[in-house]
Amino acid sequence: MIKHKMNIRYVVARNRLRKDNRIPIYIRITINNMRKQFSSGHFVKYKNWNSKTQSVEPPEPDAELINTQLSLIKTKLSQAFLFLQVKGSDFNVHDIYKQYKGETPKMEL
Repeated sequence: MIKHKMNIRYVVARNRLRKDNRIPIYIRITINNMRKQFSSGHFVKYKNWNSKTQSVEPPEPDAELINTQLSLIKTKLSQAFLFLQVKGSDFNVHDIYKQYKGETPKMEL
């Protein structure tokens, strides 16, 4: 069995500024130098994003709600990672994402 270490980070795309001056928050999973990035579905003003703490700060409306939902996404990704580790076969970031979304990872097809 191969040992894997997963990193989960939230990143904002400053180049994707919307008309309401909000930018999207993306989730980035990294395992063995492979990345998978996908949208969280949340948008914030850049001045309300703290990249060091990886969180939305007031005065952003719904800051607490967004932080809670980001935390839930991270928890579900961690569960998917642990599930695939327990299965014992080799996997990559795409398999974790598929497991997180409820799809069947390619190793089970």
